[in-house]
Amino acid sequence: MHGVYGARQGGARIIVDSEDASTGVGKTTAAVSIAEAAAKAFDYDLQEEDFTLSGEQYLERWRRHPAASQPSVIVLDEAAGAGAGDARRSMSNQNVNLGRSWQLMRKKRIVSIITLPHWSDVDKRMRRFADYRIWCLRQPIGYYRPYRITSTFDRGDVRTESYDDVQRIKFPNLDEIGDPLFQRITEKKDKLLNSGEFDADALSDVSEDTTPDPDEVEHEQKAADAQRAREFGLSSYEAAEVVDMSQSWVNKYTDTPTPDTQAADD
Repeated sequence: MHGVYGARQGGARIIVDSEDASTGVGKTTAAVSIAEAAAKAFDYDLQEEDFTLSGEQYLERWRRHPAASQPSVIVLDEAAGAGAGDARRSMSNQNVNLGRSWQLMRKKRIVSIITLPHWSDVDKRMRRFADYRIWCLRQPIGYYRPYRITSTFDRGDVRTESYDDVQRIKFPNLDEIGDPLFQRITEKKDKLLNSGEFDADALSDVSEDTTPDPDEVEHEQKAADAQRAREFGLSSYEAAEVVDMSQSWVNKYTDTPTPDTQAADD
């Protein structure tokens, strides 16, 4: 909530996976419950179309979502199993576009939640851009552990960090209470299985160009890199050298770090 409503004014990117890549431990349930809680907090009218299985549908939904004035939520269920974001397709155009959409979260303040058996199954770009990892426990079912996702300043190595004050969080059994949005995404998965296709993109009827503008991608990435440099203690002049832009550009497109956002030393 601080990242969305605080000085950063961005979105959030959440990966939901499970202990030992186990099935049947509630990944979809956890994703839907988080989506509903976030939508309620943002006063966003969560729609059935916000729950997708297809990378194409996710990108189309991303394009149609409100601008930065209204935080919103999208769920991409079974990101690797249904084809979208699969690490084995890391050079595909769709994976590049998914990664770009996550780079542009400041332009659209979207909380994106994706599920998959294990987070290593998703494209490495998306792991690097992710903010949080929700790790569903095998026992007891109905609980997850949350982690922050960070990366090293120099090499960009991805790390997961646990919370000292949080061991596990319980989430509701949406199937048991007949949650309509959970039932709808379940129906979509059943349709995918019954179709004989194992790639949801094959069933997608989305045909519009959903590719983010490359200039916007480059701009947002440089702004994010400059912001991170400043949060690691570099001056705006030094951050400008990092991203090969002017100091005035850095001052315009980044925020002055506060004690809360200043990065801690390793």
